[in-house]
Amino acid sequence: MWIAITSAAARRMCRYRAAIAASIVSNIVLTVLRGHLALAVWAQRPDLAGYDATAAVTFTVLGQSLVTTFAVFGGMIEMPWRIRHGTIETDLVRPVGFQRWWLGLEVGRAAVYLATRALPAGLVGALLFDLRLPGSAGAGAAFAVSLGLALLVSFGIRYLVGLSAFWLTDARGVQAVSALVLMFFSGAVLPLVLFPGALGTIAGLLPFGAIIQTPMDLYLGTAPGGALRALAIQAFWAAALLLTGRALTDAGLRRLVVQGG
Repeated sequence: MWIAITSAAARRMCRYRAAIAASIVSNIVLTVLRGHLALAVWAQRPDLAGYDATAAVTFTVLGQSLVTTFAVFGGMIEMPWRIRHGTIETDLVRPVGFQRWWLGLEVGRAAVYLATRALPAGLVGALLFDLRLPGSAGAGAAFAVSLGLALLVSFGIRYLVGLSAFWLTDARGVQAVSALVLMFFSGAVLPLVLFPGALGTIAGLLPFGAIIQTPMDLYLGTAPGGALRALAIQAFWAAALLLTGRALTDAGLRRLVVQGG
């Protein structure tokens, strides 16, 4: 049943073909522009933050290609709208857990975005720039595993934001702030190693870097402490966020009242 939910979500995303085409073009354009910007910066500051120009443009191009897959610049789940309008009652009677239902929808969405946004932008970037390949088969495998964990972390954060609608009359403020924090501290704008002093320390302790920074560190072979440590930290944050979401789901459902249901 969970697979059916995921595939149904993917089919729904594929219906908006004009939106898909526009997103493909926009993501390719942003990827190319950011790639050239990275080259310009590293031409002036070689070895900035320990990256050479090839590593920097690889980080930037591949990271940008993945931002829509992990909904870094927004893409909050529609739970707050459904809570506000009472249609959440339909989700509560489905023969699958509430959190698993939303995770199934998220996996279907991410699969479509990976195929239609990330891959085209990554391929164009590979044609235009001298991108670095993973240093070994192990690094490539660690990167693939890291992408799955990154999706769980991204979903866990945005699910918690969605749950805030059980306690707030309007969750849009929380959504806006969380999208800004997610964008800034995930590594999507700048590698987190560029953050100075205490800001860099704080960024390294937060879960947001597990979404873009950690996968790219594993791809480039620059993960602090090695691949196993990086994957373990990602797995810890994914589990912590999902378990917290489960606990808050139970608390939110206990106080939910739907008029006219």
